[in-house]
Amino acid sequence: MKILPMGAGEEAIRALVLEWSELLAQEKYQEALDLILYENIRKVDREVWVWTPQRLEAAVYSYGMPWMTREEVEREFGKGSADYKVSSLLHSPNKKELSEKVKISVDYYTLTWEQAKMRCLEETDYENVIGDVLYDGVPLNDKTSDLTAIFLLKKVDGEHMTLCFDDLHVM
Repeated sequence: MKILPMGAGEEAIRALVLEWSELLAQEKYQEALDLILYENIRKVDREVWVWTPQRLEAAVYSYGMPWMTREEVEREFGKGSADYKVSSLLHSPNKKELSEKVKISVDYYTLTWEQAKMRCLEETDYENVIGDVLYDGVPLNDKTSDLTAIFLLKKVDGEHMTLCFDDLHVM
């Protein structure tokens, strides 16, 4: 897991998000999960949701529906509808245009128990959440998309923080 100094600026956070995105572009889903923190204690529809490399890959190829297989996506939406891949922002022929359209926003805050409960984080160490990072316009198939990766900023210790992967879906 890569850590950043507490209070790292937006450029350092952006660099970590883009490093994570490049791993997705290389289809290195386990490495992407290993790069940052992720906690398999989030509940979705009252069941624990576990982010695995397979589910992260499914969230990409299905355009944000990690519970669906390729076959289910194609049956539901047609042939070729499960062919999405994250595009490299470093090596794409459209890298300048893609980089200009991708937005990474950082919002620092203190999370209360009520807010943690509303976001289904009450069973986590929500006291260590110090903000959110949104990665809007995740590039797919050399175009910007409306797929958004959501990360929590979490304290690792008194001097360091990291990104904690939360979700990848259409916003």
